[in-house]
Amino acid sequence: TVGLMNLVGCWFGAMPCCHGAGGLAGQYKFGGRSGGCVALLGAAKLVLGLVLGSSLVKVLSQFPVGVLGVLLLFAGIELAMCCRDMNSKDESFVMLLCTAVSLVGSSAALGFVCGMVAHLLLILRKLDKGKSFSTVWMHRNP
Repeated sequence: TVGLMNLVGCWFGAMPCCHGAGGLAGQYKFGGRSGGCVALLGAAKLVLGLVLGSSLVKVLSQFPVGVLGVLLLFAGIELAMCCRDMNSKDESFVMLLCTAVSLVGSSAALGFVCGMVAHLLLILRKLDKGKSFSTVWMHRNP
């Protein structure tokens, strides 16, 4: 899906994308704040691949796994920091439900759909308590 989009999109000037957000979170954590960061990283990888060729595989196979683990840890922490934006138990519940369903079901799409359904059910529950739709939707206290 994303691979096909990359193959077609490149002819229209689109930047290549990947499935995950971990790389982007890692780049943000280590100082990258614009699309130029991704372009620079992609260009560097392209140059390394073209210059070093198959010998690059030998060099990368010697890269310490522990360093990759630390980078992954910091990227995970950056992604987990979205919990700071949770203002209510309902929002925290929806985030927990999305995470649990995504992990157990091995599908981020399934977690997303379950999270949307849970969020809408919570909104309907609040509407049933006599609050107006705009008040509930915009998270305002009447």
